Amino acid sequence: MAPSRAGDPREFAEAVAALSAASLPAAIELDALPSPVNLAPFAHAVGGAVVSADSEGGEEDLATGRLVLLHRPGGHEEWRGAWRFVVLVEADLEAEIAEDPLLAEVAWSWLMDALTEHGAPFTAEGGTVSRSSSRGFGGLAGRPATTAVEVRASWTPAGDDIDFAAHLNAWCALMMMCAGLPPEYEGVANLPPAGSRR
Repeated sequence: MAPSRAGDPREFAEAVAALSAASLPAAIELDALPSPVNLAPFAHAVGGAVVSADSEGGEEDLATGRLVLLHRPGGHEEWRGAWRFVVLVEADLEAEIAEDPLLAEVAWSWLMDALTEHGAPFTAEGGTVSRSSSRGFGGLAGRPATTAVEVRASWTPAGDDIDFAAHLNAWCALMMMCAGLPPEYEGVANLPPAGSRR
């Protein structure tokens, strides 16, 4: 991950350093992204993917996502704090799984459980879970139909001594669950990725 910008306050630089030093699951790959502007005085963004070997010896992304850490010294009324995580996770699923009427509730519970299980207290959470389907026609008719789930969420890390790495790892756990990989902790069901079932 890229270092914080020159001139960032010390506490923001320390938060970015904690994210950069976090130990991640082997299946997760992260890359630095341009930080968003106009959302907060200080921001840091990373992109992520759950990577797996494909049948041809290459790699494929089973799920992708983005995490942004925002910081507003002095706090923000709607955030109920000075920090805010904003995340996105996207993954392709089997069509019949994505049609499950409880998909949205299950996917949202994955995030809430991941935050709790990773010891990342939070408040002022909010977000959406969406599903979308795609089918090719004409020259693209041979492509298999795909159905995707998308989780968009934001929350404020709570407490006086924030473990930023714990929040990052909760987001990684959400990506892994959406990708159909076994969760890092027990008691949470996960969906198989597209093409995983025979």
